[in-house]
Amino acid sequence: MFGPRTCFVDVETTGTDPARDRITEVAVITVDCDAGPLRTAEWSSLVNPGVAIPSEISWLTGISEPMVRSAPPFSELAEDLYDAFEGAIFVAHNARFDFGFLKSEFARAGIAWTARILCTVRLSRRLYPDRGNHSLDAIAARFGLDDSERHRALGDARLLWRFVQRLYERMPPFLIEEAVQALLVRPGLPAALGPDALDRIPAAPGVYLMIGAGERTLYVGKSVDLKARIAAHFSADAWDERSLRLAREVERLDWERTAGEIGALLREAQLVKQRLPEHNVRLRRRLGQGALRLQEGRPRWTRAADLPACPQGEYFGPFGSRGAARAAMVRLACEQGLCLKVMGLEGRRGRADVATPCFQYQLRRCRGACIGLEPREAHEARLREALAPWRMPDWPYPTAIALVEDAGIGTRCDWHVIDRWRWLGTTDGPAGARALLAAPLPVFDADEFRILRDALERARRGQLQWIELR
Repeated sequence: MFGPRTCFVDVETTGTDPARDRITEVAVITVDCDAGPLRTAEWSSLVNPGVAIPSEISWLTGISEPMVRSAPPFSELAEDLYDAFEGAIFVAHNARFDFGFLKSEFARAGIAWTARILCTVRLSRRLYPDRGNHSLDAIAARFGLDDSERHRALGDARLLWRFVQRLYERMPPFLIEEAVQALLVRPGLPAALGPDALDRIPAAPGVYLMIGAGERTLYVGKSVDLKARIAAHFSADAWDERSLRLAREVERLDWERTAGEIGALLREAQLVKQRLPEHNVRLRRRLGQGALRLQEGRPRWTRAADLPACPQGEYFGPFGSRGAARAAMVRLACEQGLCLKVMGLEGRRGRADVATPCFQYQLRRCRGACIGLEPREAHEARLREALAPWRMPDWPYPTAIALVEDAGIGTRCDWHVIDRWRWLGTTDGPAGARALLAAPLPVFDADEFRILRDALERARRGQLQWIELR
């Protein structure tokens, strides 16, 4: 058997999201073989989820709300289950699903729990690579197993145990155990990727793309160690709904190496906007970005596309959208006792000069600039001072520059060409840099600006080499 103790586990749930949905039934078949013949024990229990069970779930599992009303909540079962799993190999079909729900329920009960996980989908695929379908129904049909109790926790756990028994009847034990050990030491890669998917990925900086059906880009990420980061997506602890969805949908991995973290950050921001991956929210849009500029004591919105080639100390931001800028100004006003009406953020446009108190003044959060108690000049000075942390710095060089990111002797070296806070592109030396300078200046991008601002600060401290490009 797989180890001194093996637990074949199945759970039934109210849905697919471990953060939102709950377990309605759990079953464990424990197989002990540390001495003498195999000893097996079956245990199962309905669980009161504390939430409604959708009708379609009840139809699939046969578990209804009246059935679980008097059942114990998971917190009452947690300690016994923890003891049952301790030191055991956790075996389940599509194991990330069952493990994810149990880990989430243990966490709600105040128990930190993890386990060595073996997925029988991956085991079946490894031992029978020529078979196309490795669902539990397909395995039951292939091996002639009784599936009359499907979609109840104990029935599915019994199917897994019978499947493993049938493997040992049909194959040499050493082949099964070699496959098990290989799967236990590797992360739970999605089945569609194949067992050697990680072997082709370098332990080096870069960006990676998860591709789904129809060449849809599902996710774009970056790391200084591509292999480790991609493996972490599919580790046992990656149990949240997004990780589960990615594992179900991903069919291929693409990646690009960079010399270091700066190149990876810039390329990630660019690819997210180009490919619009479904699972990336941050970085996806650039059209709504912009900055604020003070005019007549009021912060005025300027789109990124309308910013001058080299903003000189007059702009504050950048912000991802006009709404984000407005929300930031409202928070600032509340913190600093500024007047939203004078700032043009309250009341109808064109009526900011009407001498009636603003709403904030009535709450004693405004010093009265709206009704003349604070001079407008003093209010503007306070507003400018409050905005100072958002002031966009002047471009500190007389020309464009190249930030040189070197991965080490004999390896990759990237020249990131930058002009007036715009990233023009990355190349491998002076000739490529001159070619990039010949192209038109791109539109300002707030995400690239933040990356470049931090990178230039590192260059100022002598942590990065930079070269003026004339």
